[in-house]
Amino acid sequence: MLKAATRGAKSGSIRASASQKRFLSIHEYQSMKLLNSYGIPTPKSIPAFSTQEAYDVAKNFGTDKLVIKAQVLAGGRGKGKFDNGFQGGVHVVNSPDEAKEIAGKMLNAKLITKQTGAAGRICNAVMLAERRDPSHEYYVAVLNDRNRQTPVIVASNQGGMNIEEVAAKDPSAIITTPVDLEK
Repeated sequence: MLKAATRGAKSGSIRASASQKRFLSIHEYQSMKLLNSYGIPTPKSIPAFSTQEAYDVAKNFGTDKLVIKAQVLAGGRGKGKFDNGFQGGVHVVNSPDEAKEIAGKMLNAKLITKQTGAAGRICNAVMLAERRDPSHEYYVAVLNDRNRQTPVIVASNQGGMNIEEVAAKDPSAIITTPVDLEK
């Protein structure tokens, strides 16, 4: 699957010179859509850009067991705090009314996390997703390694909520594998 995902870059549809800078910053709801477009299953998720849209999405989702997540380009959203005093960018919701209420506290507010610093980042969207109770959490990310000038897959079986702490305490718990786009 990963080969299929990178085939466009290899086939020449995307050309890059050695001096070109690449920036890829996409929200979680966008990454879910991208994964799904390549046949990779993810929990059902739908973005909302207003409180009414959050209500409507929750009402028509097909289950009342949902989670609402602030769509801010930063890690640590669950432990973050909004500039309006609302705590946490990830919440369990059990009804459309609750989705609307929480979206109202997230949307158009700045979420402050360890990664954003004191300035925080504005939340312009939330994502409602089916709630799953994992038996074990893993961390997997595809990142751009600027030194190698290639993507790398970073994984850990110690979850992703505090991946920076895991890396600091036990670097061997983090596996980094370069992706060879030529093969």
